[in-house]
Amino acid sequence: MITVTDTIKSLEARLGALPAERMAAATRALNRTMTTVRAEAARKMRDEYPGVKIGTLRRRMKLTKATRLKPSAAIVFSGRRFSLYRNFSMRRVGQFGVRFRKLPWRIETIDGDPVTPEMIARAFVQRGRRSGAASVFSRHTRERDSFEVLVAPGVARAFAERKIGEALSRIALARFSVVFQHELKFRISKR
Repeated sequence: MITVTDTIKSLEARLGALPAERMAAATRALNRTMTTVRAEAARKMRDEYPGVKIGTLRRRMKLTKATRLKPSAAIVFSGRRFSLYRNFSMRRVGQFGVRFRKLPWRIETIDGDPVTPEMIARAFVQRGRRSGAASVFSRHTRERDSFEVLVAPGVARAFAERKIGEALSRIALARFSVVFQHELKFRISKR
């Protein structure tokens, strides 16, 4: 959670803004700041998920905009997992096998168990019986019926475990004070 109350009060006192001007400037500054933070978060997530487009990562982050009635903006990170199929520079080897050039920070099974390098070496592509969608599977052992789907964790988990939130908080605070100052000066100039 990023708090900007001190920034608003100090700038308001220094520039002599009216409450209505202050609220309009604050909501606009919050929305502009959160848009910038979402773009920066997608860039930072790109290091954790190589081979996934920034646009795909940005779509996994929902922006809740501030209004004058509710002056609070937020970015909600999706917990939806990434399929390994057609991501992470996947290429087919032979009829069913797959290899990856770039792997994400973690690969796990549907149950959340970590995947060993041996399981990645035994990965293959298969279409699901019910959905028909292709996925990357791997065998636990050499037995034919001991396989599981491999996935990469969602951006919410990377945000929490890879400590990306601390860097984004610093960026948001620095950006908000600059944008709020510009917005407040613009509102005052419209008098």
